[in-house]
Amino acid sequence: MKKKVIALTVIAFLIGGSMTFAATNYYAKMLENQQGQMEAQIEKEYQERIEEIGTQVHHDMVMFVETERLRVLDEAQAYMKQKLDQVQTDRMNAHADAIQAEADRILEELKRKVDELTAN
Repeated sequence: MKKKVIALTVIAFLIGGSMTFAATNYYAKMLENQQGQMEAQIEKEYQERIEEIGTQVHHDMVMFVETERLRVLDEAQAYMKQKLDQVQTDRMNAHADAIQAEADRILEELKRKVDELTAN
């Protein structure tokens, strides 16, 4: 009886192993048949991602251009203000020098006038 059970177990194992191999081969073939579909899916996802990247790069570069435009404008305005402040200072100094020179001239004339008046 034990020999019969062992023999049946061995036969069942061999049959099961053969069926498992056939089933494995079937599923491997099924996967192989889907390769084209998977390649098409990968290509589609690749194209979508490339388009997303292009859109994102464009958006980021537009933002960067705006940031740089504002930076350049701010620096140019600060430079212009500095230059115009210097022009203002130079003009004021030139006028102040002329005013001081005229004030000194008038003072000297007034002193001479006072000297003339006190000399009499």
